[in-house]
Amino acid sequence: MTTTDLPRPSTFPEQAAQRVNLYADALLSLGITPATPLRFLAVLTTGLPGEVIEIAVLDGQGNGPVLRARPHGPIDPGAQMHHGLSAAVLSGEAPLTEQLEPLLSALAATGEESGPPTVITWAGPFIEQALRASLGPDAALPAFTSLQDAVHEQDLRLNPLLRYRPSLPGMNYTVEMPATDPTSASANANALRVVTQAILNRQHVTTPPPIRPRP
Repeated sequence: MTTTDLPRPSTFPEQAAQRVNLYADALLSLGITPATPLRFLAVLTTGLPGEVIEIAVLDGQGNGPVLRARPHGPIDPGAQMHHGLSAAVLSGEAPLTEQLEPLLSALAATGEESGPPTVITWAGPFIEQALRASLGPDAALPAFTSLQDAVHEQDLRLNPLLRYRPSLPGMNYTVEMPATDPTSASANANALRVVTQAILNRQHVTTPPPIRPRP
């Protein structure tokens, strides 16, 4: 189906439903269904992208480890203002290179699941860069599915002139989700989990975002 073949919804719930269905179909094309074992990964970093200083890996029920790591380099002042983690706070933490085993175990653990989990991130390339900055360019990392990339591709089908990439907080206008938190990798991983599961189950919001008054 080309962009011109897509219908133009007349109401906000119809628009949200259209978007969710496009996103779900995109994940389905990647082999991801509601039955797929998943892990949800989010990080805080020293900068853009910088090194990883906090990483959360949650399973489908929202459980999983949160690791903090002492970076090799400095923390950008703007990043520190954003998440509140300073070199002093992280001075007692081990570098991420010394925590690789529990990290990879959390990403690969299957438990009672039907197979190896698929790892979902929001901005996949950003997170991979940050992990490689912490672990080295040759670190054996699992493949990530970037939800932002999947969403952006479908948004461009709806509007080829789109000039911005979607944000995780902005997904609240399509699915109901908990608030993201710039100070918590765990909160962001949980928001990612809820968004992904809502998309896979084709659940969408029924009320439009608030109208902001013009200045």
